[in-house]
Parts: sequence; C-alpha cells; structure tokens
Amino acid sequence: MNISPKQLRMFLALSESLNFSKTAEQLFMTQPSLSKVIRDLEASLGLTLFERTTRSVRLTAGGANLATIARTIVGEYEAGLQRMQSSAEQAAVQLSIAAWPSLAQVVLPEVCAALEQAINAPRITLHDCANSMCIQRLLNHEVDFALASVAPSHPDLQYQELLRDRFMVLSHGKWRAQVPHRIRLEQLMHLPLITLTDASTAMRYMSAAYLNRGIEYRPKMQVEQMATVVALVKKEIGVAVLPYLGTKTIPSVNELQTSEISDGPLRSVGIVTRRLGSPTAIATTAMQEVQAVSQSLIQQNPGWILPPSPPKR
Repeated sequence: MNISPKQLRMFLALSESLNFSKTAEQLFMTQPSLSKVIRDLEASLGLTLFERTTRSVRLTAGGANLATIARTIVGEYEAGLQRMQSSAEQAAVQLSIAAWPSLAQVVLPEVCAALEQAINAPRITLHDCANSMCIQRLLNHEVDFALASVAPSHPDLQYQELLRDRFMVLSHGKWRAQVPHRIRLEQLMHLPLITLTDASTAMRYMSAAYLNRGIEYRPKMQVEQMATVVALVKKEIGVAVLPYLGTKTIPSVNELQTSEISDGPLRSVGIVTRRLGSPTAIATTAMQEVQAVSQSLIQQNPGWILPPSPPKR
C-alpha cells in the first residue's frame, strides 16, 4: 500500500466539502484530477470512500472511519514536519569550537562578536581545553572545527595554518640584568626557567628545539596556567619562556621585561577540520572570521606573530 500524506489531505478536504468541483478549486487542480486521486486511493485501500450520484456526494461508513484515522495521521505528519524544521533551524545556528585556553581568549571573543552581528541568535559552545583534547573532540564529532597547534597526522583530519607564534623570555627584578633583549637558546639553559607543563604545545616546541641541538630541556619549574608563570616571575623565582600569543591576555606582562629568543622555535597555529563532510554555513562563517582575526594579529604584532609558512614547492 502506497498512500501519501498529500492524497490523505485531498481526501479530507473532499470529505468536509462533499463537492468535487469546490474541492478541486480549493486545491488548485482540475476536477478530473481530483477524481483520479480519490479512485487511486480507493483502489489502494480496496474500499469505497464516497457514494456518488448526479446530485450529491457523501461518505460511506468506511470513508467516515478513514476520515477519523486520516486526520490523526496527517496531524502527526505535520507535527513531525514542524519538529524537523525546528530541529533544522536550530542546527543552522549551532556552532561548537575547541581551542586551547589562551588562543580561545585571544581569537574567539572577536569571532563570536562577529557571528552575533551576522547571524540571528547563534548558539555557540566553546571548549577551551588542551591541544590534544581539542583534536580528540574533533575526531569524536563534538565540535565543528578546532583551533590548535602542531598539524595532526591523523588521516581523517586536515590542517590550515593561520599564523606562527614566536617564543619570548619574561624577566623581572634581579633577573632583568641577566637576560639581554636578544638571547639564544644555549644562553637560556643557565637561567632558572619557568615553563608550562609537558602537556602544553609550548613545552613540546621548546623541547624539540633543544633536542635538535642535542640538549635536554630541563626547566626549573613547570605549571599549567600562564598567569601562574607570570606571577612566579614577578616574585623573581625565575624567568619564563612562553609563546607570545599566550601572554596577550595577561595585563601584568607589561610590568615585565620582554626578550626575544633569536633562534627560538616558531609555534604553528591553525584550523583543524575533518576531511570528510562539508562544514555548516555558520561554521564556514566562523572560520572566515578566525582567519580575519589572525590577519589582524599578524599586522598588530609585527616580529612576534608571523604569517603562515610559505607553501612548499
């Protein structure tokens, strides 16, 4: 049995008017076309729905029973369509992004503000978490895209570099005189270094830079939050080695001496997406805004935040 909601709606319209001509006009169709729809419906059901004479049309007992059932079916179908449309409308304004905390603080507020202007009532979820967790959330389909560092090697993901971030040394008090404004990696090893933990991309980049020189990178202290690192430097516990971008949200950094690591690593920052599937319209808009903010950061912080690497030939 192959009966469509459209056929049931036509049947219900005729069951209420009991007039083929008026019903056909109401449905913007010809009377013969309506008659054929009813005949096809009766053939599918194996049931006569209307008694027709030259003067009148009326429902049969079976037709009256079907009308009661059809109203329920059509009502449930239309309610389901409304729920589907509502769900689609909600999905169109839903966005989920993962980014490590300092990047989330520097980039995503401007992105969210732009989305508020471009899209009616967007529903945005931000996951500020460690770099590895950002990638895992993307693989688990928990987020539309991730802002991360270090291009993932996973075959299901792709990476678009946005910028490169230089590392800096922060010093204060008694340590200022021992840290020149330009310093080399080898010189740093003689200082009490305070860094982020091994889970951070900053530690991974610095460890790799020293490993390439055959030197083990052994900081004096490691902590999880950049604000804590800065607070320790202000107390003259040691000097900090941090990526420049991560310090932009800490106002007290301005009280410290900033030194450039002349041969230090450059931390890559980019957008990570899944290879399969297409991003939603709101995700596409958000990624465009991320690119715009990244360009602005490069222009506003020359020498510290650099453009993406040139393409390989």
